[in-house]
Amino acid sequence: MRGLFKENIPLAELVLRIITGKPDLVLLKCETQADMKRVTGARSVCLDAYATDSTGKKYDIEVQRSDNGADPHRARYHSSMLDIEYRDNSDIGRLMHDFNCTNASDMYFDLLAEKTRYLKENPKGVSEMCKVMEDLRNESYAEGREEQAKATAIRLNQKGLPIEDIADSIGFSIETVKNWLTPKAV
Repeated sequence: MRGLFKENIPLAELVLRIITGKPDLVLLKCETQADMKRVTGARSVCLDAYATDSTGKKYDIEVQRSDNGADPHRARYHSSMLDIEYRDNSDIGRLMHDFNCTNASDMYFDLLAEKTRYLKENPKGVSEMCKVMEDLRNESYAEGREEQAKATAIRLNQKGLPIEDIADSIGFSIETVKNWLTPKAV
């Protein structure tokens, strides 16, 4: 999804107008963030948008579609409500339809279909998406490596191995290992 909104203020504006129910919303600035850490479930997006409406009221909107920070059961429940509740012919129903489409020709919103077509059918767009997927794979690998190293560090520490030896064994700095092994105040 991140690729859809990158450098595409008209599309982000369309989506935010539908989500907020404010047809006069004018997007001033839109930034997509790289919040996806793994390839699995790669339908995540974090969109920060700064907008104003026709009365001059300012908005700082953050849209996320991610399981980070949310209980998976609760997140899936809310997602299922969107799937069920918004499968009508309203703008948000058509938007939910388009977000779940894999074929641009089946989409209702031309801006969304146009960007989807570019990312899936244009060689330059395909190349951009390949780069995004490669970056995600690399981030996932690094995150998984760090999680495994942390778990190993904790086990080795429980066996009494010195922190310096643990750091050397797992290939992370002494400072990082100390940080992992130091209890955090809640």
